[in-house]
Amino acid sequence: MQCAKCGLEVPADAIYCPHCTGERKTTDRDVIRGGIKGGLIGLLIGLLPALVLLYIYGAERGIKAIAFITPFITFTTGLIIGLVKAKRDWK
Repeated sequence: MQCAKCGLEVPADAIYCPHCTGERKTTDRDVIRGGIKGGLIGLLIGLLPALVLLYIYGAERGIKAIAFITPFITFTTGLIIGLVKAKRDWK
């Protein structure tokens, strides 16, 4: 089997071309660091609309629930995106 990118021979059971990716391996520390970074960015992005909602509408029952769930959702999304991006950077 040949690599579509570099044209060199690739073992049939290989997921990635060893010639294009080199010997780099993703460490757990790199993946965790990417997840933490993504989670923090997501948390910051989620806190801004939550604070704006609380400022404009006050702590009404429905608004408070939306304001508290928004940072949680954006943190979780950022965490997942950060983990996936950190893993993909080493391909």
